Amino acid sequence: MASKSAYTFCGICSRGSLSIKADKYCTDCEDALCSDCSNYHGNIKTFNTHHMIDINIIEAKPFVVSKSCKVHPDMVLEYFCTDHDTMCCRSCMASDHRSCDKVLPIEVSAKGVKNSTTYEEIFNGVNSLNSAVNELEDKKKKNMVSLKDSKMTVQQDVKNFKARLLKRIEEIEAALLSEIETIYTDLSNEANDNLQKICDQRKTIQVIAEQFESVSKHGTESQIMMLINNIKEELNCSANDFQELLSSQKDVSFSFKECDSLAIMNSFGSVEIKHTSLEIRYKHSKIRQAQLLKQQTKLPTTFQLDVKFKVPSSKLVGIGVTKDNRLFLCNWSGFSLFVMSDKGKQLATIQMDEKQWGIAMEEDNNTAWVTLPDIQSVQTVDIVTLKKGQLIKLPERCHGVALMDDQIAVGGYGKIYMISKTGVLKKTLDVGGSSVDSLLVRQKHHLYFAQANTRKSTLKSVGLDGTVASVSDEHTHGMIDVKGDTIGNVYFLEYQASNLKLLSFEDKSLKTILTTKDGLQSPYGFAFSKDFSKIFISNYSAGELLVFVCN
Repeated sequence: MASKSAYTFCGICSRGSLSIKADKYCTDCEDALCSDCSNYHGNIKTFNTHHMIDINIIEAKPFVVSKSCKVHPDMVLEYFCTDHDTMCCRSCMASDHRSCDKVLPIEVSAKGVKNSTTYEEIFNGVNSLNSAVNELEDKKKKNMVSLKDSKMTVQQDVKNFKARLLKRIEEIEAALLSEIETIYTDLSNEANDNLQKICDQRKTIQVIAEQFESVSKHGTESQIMMLINNIKEELNCSANDFQELLSSQKDVSFSFKECDSLAIMNSFGSVEIKHTSLEIRYKHSKIRQAQLLKQQTKLPTTFQLDVKFKVPSSKLVGIGVTKDNRLFLCNWSGFSLFVMSDKGKQLATIQMDEKQWGIAMEEDNNTAWVTLPDIQSVQTVDIVTLKKGQLIKLPERCHGVALMDDQIAVGGYGKIYMISKTGVLKKTLDVGGSSVDSLLVRQKHHLYFAQANTRKSTLKSVGLDGTVASVSDEHTHGMIDVKGDTIGNVYFLEYQASNLKLLSFEDKSLKTILTTKDGLQSPYGFAFSKDFSKIFISNYSAGELLVFVCN
């Protein structure tokens, strides 16, 4: 990108060695122009369609639109191929788009681009990504500050632990010294008792020894003999007492045996690193390839029958619609899921694992999610290869199905199950009543739900917190399918009365827009085209599909 100073002076004058301040910028020529050159530029027939903007716009914000072909860098992009949804140069046209029917000049194809779905998706995508990146940057900066704070906190925790450890060591030392004192006192008292016994024994024996020595030296033989016989028993008793005393005596001492705490305690502890995911609300959504699909801007007021066709051996229920108006028709009379054009041409038949009821389209991932109530499952279908895929088991029979962010909402009996796309049950919402036949995701993550067997009821919604609320005060009868448009209105089928009704977003009024007079006969399912120019309604018992043009 050119530097800011490159737009200060007029490009034409600068190339003529003049320095005149620019006040306009031609986005086609990618050149800054002074007032004289911009007037001259606008008067030249070749350039009178060029887009001019004030120079202060280009100085304040980048304005870069590459016109070079990526395949042929020396060529300029001039055309848009609707068939391939791509821009191309003259060389691309000659090599790759010679047989394409819808190749238009870019300026023609770009008419109304700001009203296109792709523009809105890019606009929302840029804003969402920009907001998420800014939020992530802010949180990362805050994390750097908190990281420093956590370092100081952990260091203080270590010092506090050391202090608690030293205090505990002192407490253990005091307890051990007290125990030593107690043990010494007990052992010392016991030793004194034993010493007293020894002293008493010594005195007794000493008396005997002194008496025996005295008589032996100075007495007659008769006296010695009499003494021997007199002290014999006493001597035996003293000897026995001494033997008993001797056997009980031991030298007593005590020592300190260290516990192996130094080996055990290699450190105070460890430093744990915790990783916590940053909660940034951002959902990456692929930009759809459909070009210039007009967004619905007003409420359809008239519905004109365009075509009606039969689907043999079918009882049609849920309907899925792609951006090119291919219809995926769920069949309640057999295993065949029908793929039809919006004019009634059968394009394919997909053999599913059971009868089908509801369908939710995820065209960005080329996937349809189909409920198979009889085997309590949801099955995927690749809408490009038209092959069936994985089975996801549910806790019970399931009918209605809708996509909410990265989760699937599936209707059971009086319950709505929120599951991941791999089949993990995330949440169960209790809504009461009978089978939930159809689901519609609305703003603020609310689910509108239809229960055909609850014959007299009001249209209700449920939030992810499990709170059920009435959307309308008027009663409905046998509501079997519910859909919404892009401007907030809700439509639903009453299959017994064969009515299609509209709940207005503005005033919450309820009115009937299609009846048996329009050809409805026990309708079980309906769907809008992506641009809301058509509505498709299935007559269940007749095995037919009605296609209305919406105006």
